Amino acid sequence: MLAKRNLIVTTSWDDGTVTDLSLAERLLKYGVKGTFYISRRPSQRILDEKDLRELDQNSELGAHTMNHPDLTRVSLTEARREIEDSKKYLGDLLGHDISMFCYPYGAYNDDVKKMVKDCGFIGARTCEPRGFSLPEDPYQWHITLLASNNSPLMALKIWWKFRLWNPRSLFDWESRAKSLFDIVMEVGGVYHLYGHSSDQEDNDGWQKLERLLAYIANRQEVRYMTNGEIFRQASE
Repeated sequence: MLAKRNLIVTTSWDDGTVTDLSLAERLLKYGVKGTFYISRRPSQRILDEKDLRELDQNSELGAHTMNHPDLTRVSLTEARREIEDSKKYLGDLLGHDISMFCYPYGAYNDDVKKMVKDCGFIGARTCEPRGFSLPEDPYQWHITLLASNNSPLMALKIWWKFRLWNPRSLFDWESRAKSLFDIVMEVGGVYHLYGHSSDQEDNDGWQKLERLLAYIANRQEVRYMTNGEIFRQASE
C-alpha cells in the first residue's frame, strides 16, 4: 500500500456520453482529476469528435473499445480489433498516445489482458472494488467504489469489507464514499471513484456528486491525479 504521504485521489468514468462534459466541468471546479474511458458504440448520447477534443483539454481520455462488447465472449480476433481500433481512433483524433484501457462490463481474462498489454497500454481498469492499494498486475486495476446505488451487491461487499456499520452507508453511495475517503485519509493509498456520468443525470445524482467532490477536494496532503498519471508514477 502507498505510504500515507502518498495519498492519491483519482476518478474514472465510462462510456463517453454527452453528460461527461457536465461532469468534467464539475471535476475542474473542485480540482479533482478524471479519466474518461471512451466507447464509440452507436448511440444518440455519445460524445461527438468536437466534444472529445474539448474533453481532452482538461481530462485524460482512455480507450474502452469501439462497440463495447464483452471481450471474453467474442472471438480473439474481434477482441483484438476492438482494443487496437479504440486506441488508434482516439490517438489519431487527439494527436497523442492513449495509455489507459478499461474493460467493458469489467470483463477480462488472461488472453484479453495480454492483448491490452501488447497494444501498448500501460494499465487497464476493472470494475472490482478492492480497496486502496495499487495492483500487482497493472492490467487488473481495481476501484474503490462505484458512484451509484445501481449495484446493491457491490455496495454490500464494500460495506462489509470496510466494516461501514452505519446503515446509511449501505444504501446511500454518497455516505459510503465519504466514509471510505475518511478511511483512506487514515491508512493511506489510492481513493479511486468510478462511475458513469449518465447515472448522475438519470438518477438526479449531480448534487450528491458535487457534495462528495467538495468533501474530498483541496486537501493539502492529497495529490489529485488521472489514472494514467498514477501508473506512470508507479513505473518510475
